[in-house]
Amino acid sequence: MSGCSGPGEASVMWIVGHGGESLALSRSTFRERRPSCVAAAMLAILQVSCGSKPEPVRPNVVLITIDTLRADRLGCYGNPSVETPAIDQLARDGVLFQRAIAQVPLTAPSHAAILTGTYPTWNGMRDWTDPGLRPDIPTLAEIFKRHGYSTAAFVSAFVLDSMWGLHRGFDVYDDWFEAQDYKLAKRQSLERSAEKTVDRSIAWIASRPPGPFFLWVHLFDPHSPYSPPEPFRSRYQGRPYDGEVAYSDQQMGRLVQYLRDRNLYASSLILLTSDHGEALGEHQEQEHGYYIYDSSMHVPLVVKFPAPSLAARRSVPQVVNTIDIAPTLVQSSGLPASEMRPFQGLSLLALVSKDPGSAGRFGYSESIYPRSLVGTSGLFGLRTERYHYIQAPRAELYDLEQDPGEKRNILREKPAIAQSLQQALQDVISRHRQTDRGRAGESIDPETKEKLRSLGYVSIAGSKLPAEDDPNAPDPKDRIATYNQILKAMELSDRGAWKEANALLAPVAIRYPHLFLIPFLQGENLRALKNERKAIAQYRRALELNPAFDQAAVGLGHAAYAVEDNMEAVKAFDLALQLNRRNFLARLALARVYWRLGRLEEAATEQLQVLEEHPHFAQAHAEYGVTLVRLKRYQEGLQAITKGIAMGYRDATVYNFLANAHLAGGNAQEAIRAYDQAISLDPNYPTPLVNLALLYQERGDHVRAREYYQRACRISAELCRQLGVRLR
Repeated sequence: MSGCSGPGEASVMWIVGHGGESLALSRSTFRERRPSCVAAAMLAILQVSCGSKPEPVRPNVVLITIDTLRADRLGCYGNPSVETPAIDQLARDGVLFQRAIAQVPLTAPSHAAILTGTYPTWNGMRDWTDPGLRPDIPTLAEIFKRHGYSTAAFVSAFVLDSMWGLHRGFDVYDDWFEAQDYKLAKRQSLERSAEKTVDRSIAWIASRPPGPFFLWVHLFDPHSPYSPPEPFRSRYQGRPYDGEVAYSDQQMGRLVQYLRDRNLYASSLILLTSDHGEALGEHQEQEHGYYIYDSSMHVPLVVKFPAPSLAARRSVPQVVNTIDIAPTLVQSSGLPASEMRPFQGLSLLALVSKDPGSAGRFGYSESIYPRSLVGTSGLFGLRTERYHYIQAPRAELYDLEQDPGEKRNILREKPAIAQSLQQALQDVISRHRQTDRGRAGESIDPETKEKLRSLGYVSIAGSKLPAEDDPNAPDPKDRIATYNQILKAMELSDRGAWKEANALLAPVAIRYPHLFLIPFLQGENLRALKNERKAIAQYRRALELNPAFDQAAVGLGHAAYAVEDNMEAVKAFDLALQLNRRNFLARLALARVYWRLGRLEEAATEQLQVLEEHPHFAQAHAEYGVTLVRLKRYQEGLQAITKGIAMGYRDATVYNFLANAHLAGGNAQEAIRAYDQAISLDPNYPTPLVNLALLYQERGDHVRAREYYQRACRISAELCRQLGVRLR
């Protein structure tokens, strides 16, 4: 097999530790490794062999990610107390990786690492304040699409919306929720059940084009808040997280069973994993995102290769990363070796051979979320089969064989091991860091700076947070109580207790005035309380501290719109789009400001761009229709509004303009029905009352005209005065 490198050829760097212990890390883990012979042998099953070029037979590829899933909650990982028969069977049919490590304990950044095979320091998605995936980073879907695959993704949470760039390369990127859900202020909490996502995935498989396909299915249910449906709620009473895990397994099983029923299972390459785990109170962390201990970073990873599989091992003890998933799927599918070049992860194929060699691998993880949230240093970790080193102002080292719960820091006992791992960690970071991308306002382009200056806020000082790896910065461990207080405030906010949430945030804001997320969260709560003027001040403060934070610009735009400061709203939404061109919700909000300013053609342009990128967005169809009606393009407007309503969108303003369109077309009865629908949706919206009063007046029905006139007067004295003159 000419041109193949064997496992034994990898050079090994021995790190000598205290007391004669040693750690082996292959130098090939710091660079791209050539395909091994066992990989080539596996590809021969797919009619692809090293050195030959027959027409390949491509397997279908199915990637399943179950959000917030701890490996130790699955039967195949040794947990008998949670029923996970579908995942357990997949593990029996495939290969289980015992020590898979996620790179980031947050949903969007972790999925970016999975879908690009690159480190978060490279691809630009590191926490939820980032505007999205770097446009120059190739994705798995783009690679598969280039080779004739149909590509589809079905995601279950708004945090994976296409506006963050993960949709690239997918023919279908199904990230939509019920049309009315987009009217909620807390869109970040939007999710849909595993049952709905699996239903839509199965429907796509049934109607897909001929040829191989790449399918990504994301289930969100184990993410907090935990609320499993029956019978899992009763079966796991007092253990709602476990109930969510069992429910997700059942729904994932439906998908796998459908593949079996259609004779697609055996020939398909199926990989199941998670983006991160859940702390569940360990180390004082209730959920995830803050720390990088194993409770949050150790995830399941199961690969079922196409039959017949040459995988000699059913369980792999070596440490692997979730960035290894992309190169594994590409190589296992027999795609050209050139497609492996963008990846920083390593294919897992060599590890499933009978003798994978002695070279060790490492697991890398990071969290800069504590820096964004509470102003500490970030956390960076290196995981071997035995040890876990965590870089922080007070570094940590754990012997996972003796202390799997990571409760006893042995760094002082084994300083040589810690130093060796620290050096290896720095090597990883330095090799895979993009030096041209700043964080938190540290690198703002001239156009964005000008927009910020035009808003009149800033001296553009940028972030006052410490450097993410500053050894003199506060240690995240010292601010875990503050983090939990902020998390509690966010939970209260999600439940609508906005005053109580801000009461918890107020002392944090006083103690740590340099934290940009605190005024942002306060602004969100104030806006929900209809105190938009105070909210504006908080959003401005957030932007002063972090001019690159697009969500603060969006919040400012909404607050300015609510107080009818239209030019401020235009500038704010324009800034948000400058920071993230894919933010379709900001673009649609900008179009609504243009309505008020009479800039209808500009509103239509923005709405058409949203529809071009999101043709299934019901609200965009309806609001584009409103613009057309205002432009007196009544028939086109009627069609667009009707389409949006048929897709599930309900809004009083939209129905009012639907009625106007009907009236312009001479259909008074349909107009009356639409006006009545607008009133039922918003009884305090005076415009349809006024329109009905005038309509009935023209029809000679003075009794009804007076009735609607009086109802409008109770809402708006100004409209009452204007209407009174016309009705005389």
